[in-house]
Amino acid sequence: MKYRFINQVLFLLLVSTFQVHAEGTREISPSNANQYKLAVRNGGVRGCFGTIVCTDISTKICFDIKTVGEKVYFGFTPDNSSAYSYQIKKLDGTIVQQGALPVATGTGYIGSYNAAVIGPAALFTGGYTALTFIPTATGTYIFDFDIGSNVNDEKLIKYFDITVASSTNIEQKGRVYSQSWNFQGTSNSTPFTSILYPYTADSVVTAIDFGGMAPAAFSVSCNLNGCSNTGNFVLDRRSVDGLMTYPQYKVFLNNPDIDLFPSGSMGQIDSVKIENPCDGMVKFKLYANKPGLADFYIEINGVAGYQLEDKFLTTSVEPGIANIINWNGVADNGDTVANGKHIEIQVTFVNGRTNLPLYDVEYGNNVNWKGFNVSLVRPAGPTPKLFWVDTLLYTPPYPANSMELNGCVGTCHSWGMIGNEKTINTWWYSLTASAVPIDLRYRRSNYTAIPYILCQGDSVQIFGVWRKSPGYFSQTGINCMSCDSITGVTLTVLPGPTLDLGPDQVLCQGASTVLDATGPAGSTYLWSTGATTPTITVSTTNTYSITLTAPNGCIKTDNIHITASSVVPIPIKHY
Repeated sequence: MKYRFINQVLFLLLVSTFQVHAEGTREISPSNANQYKLAVRNGGVRGCFGTIVCTDISTKICFDIKTVGEKVYFGFTPDNSSAYSYQIKKLDGTIVQQGALPVATGTGYIGSYNAAVIGPAALFTGGYTALTFIPTATGTYIFDFDIGSNVNDEKLIKYFDITVASSTNIEQKGRVYSQSWNFQGTSNSTPFTSILYPYTADSVVTAIDFGGMAPAAFSVSCNLNGCSNTGNFVLDRRSVDGLMTYPQYKVFLNNPDIDLFPSGSMGQIDSVKIENPCDGMVKFKLYANKPGLADFYIEINGVAGYQLEDKFLTTSVEPGIANIINWNGVADNGDTVANGKHIEIQVTFVNGRTNLPLYDVEYGNNVNWKGFNVSLVRPAGPTPKLFWVDTLLYTPPYPANSMELNGCVGTCHSWGMIGNEKTINTWWYSLTASAVPIDLRYRRSNYTAIPYILCQGDSVQIFGVWRKSPGYFSQTGINCMSCDSITGVTLTVLPGPTLDLGPDQVLCQGASTVLDATGPAGSTYLWSTGATTPTITVSTTNTYSITLTAPNGCIKTDNIHITASSVVPIPIKHY
C-alpha cells in the first residue's frame, strides 16, 4: 500500500508536469471547457494581426532567441480545413523559414487540447509532433501566417503552440509575445480565464487575470496613455465610443524571460522645487534618480480626491537633471485659480503605468463577471490599484461605478453591456513613490480689462481725465500677493450718423413739405409724430423732432419748426 501510494503521487506529479508546458493554447485556454482561439486577420474592423499582410511590428506575433543553438517547436490546428502556410522572419523582413501548415494530420498538426497543453513531443511525452526552426542568430523573430491577400481574410486557429527550447531541449518560457493579441471564444458566453503579462517601457511586469469576462472576439493591447496618445493623460485615459486603441507594450503569454526582459528598478523623487512668479505660471523642477513618469495632482477645490475643479499633470522624467513641467494656473474645468488661493500639490513618481483599452467587450451571457485582478510580478512592490473613467459612455446622472480615481484593489472594473462597440480603458501604476505634499499660495498679477464705447461727440472720465478720443489707458496698483494689479480701459469711439433737418420753415397757405432724416442703411427712426419712417410730410404749424439710431448704436437727434401761414380774407366791396 505504501509503494502504491508513492507511485500514485509520482504519477500525479508527472501528469501535472505535462500540464505546464508549451506557449499558446495552454495560456489563453487554461480549461478545456473554456476554449479561446487565436484569430489572425488581414484587416477588417479589428485591424490586421498575425499575417504577412500586416506591416507594423505591433501587429505581429514575435518570439526572442537568447542563445545560438536554441530551437523553436511549433504547431497549429486550423478551425477549418482550408490550406494555409507560415513565414518566420527577422525584424528586417528577411524570411528565414517558410512552409505549409497541415490542416488534418502530420508534422505541425496539434490533434487535441491535451496535446496542445502538453507541448512538443520532442520535449514532453504525450505531446504533438512539432515543426522545428533552428535560428542561426539571436534576437527577435516574427511568426507570420499566410492566409491569402484579401483585406477581409481571417482565420481562427483552434490550437496553437510556439515553444522555445534550449539546445538540450529544456523549455524556455516567456519568449512569445505580441503587442496586439487577437482571440475569439467558442461562443458568446465563453469565459476568458487567461492571465497575460504586459511588459512596460520601464521594465515592469504585471499579471492581468481577466476573471472570466465573456467578450466573444476581442484584442489585448497595453500602452502608456489609454485610448489615445495626444500627450494629455487626463483626456487620453477616458473610455470612449468606437475603436480607440493603440498597441505599445509587449504582452507575453508567460512571465517574460528575465534574462532577455529584465526587471526595472523603482525610481525615487529626490526633490521638487516650485517657482510661481507674478505672471501666473507655476514652474515645477523635479529631480529623480531613475527615468520614469511623474504625476502632479493639484488639489484646488479642497474636496478630497480628484474632481474637474482640480488639476492633473503628467510628464516623463530623466535622472540627474531638472525635469521641468509648467502649469498656467487653470483647473481641468477651465477655471482660473484665484490670486492668493491656498492649494496642495502631490507629486508622485510612477513606474509601470499600464493602460488596458479593450474594444467591444461586454458581458455576453456571463453576468457574474466582476472585473479584473491585476498583480505585480516584478520588481517587488505593492499590489497595483486599478483606475478608470467611463463617464463619456453614459448620460448624467452617472452610475456610481462609472469612475474610479482613488484606486481599487482586488477584482475591479466590470461594466456589462455598455462595452458593446466601445473602448473601455483600465489603468494602473505598478510602483509609485511620492514626495511630501507641497503647500502653495498661488500668485498672479491681476488684470482687469474694461472695454468702453463712445459715440462721436460724447466723452467719459477715465482715471480722473475726461476722454473723447479712442485709445488704451491703464492704471497699476499692488494686490494682496505683492503682484501688480492692472486695470486697463480700451476706449472705442464710434462714428455718429449725420442728421440735419435744415432751418425752420414757413409754408404758404395750403402748402406742405417733406422732412428727410435718412441715415445709414439699417438705421431706425422715431419722429415726434410717432412715425418710424426716414421721411414725413407736414403741413401744419409745429415743432417736429426726430431720433435716429444708427446700426452701430449711436443716436442723433434734431428738430425743426414749421409755420403754416393762415388764410387772409379778401374784403368785398359793394357798389
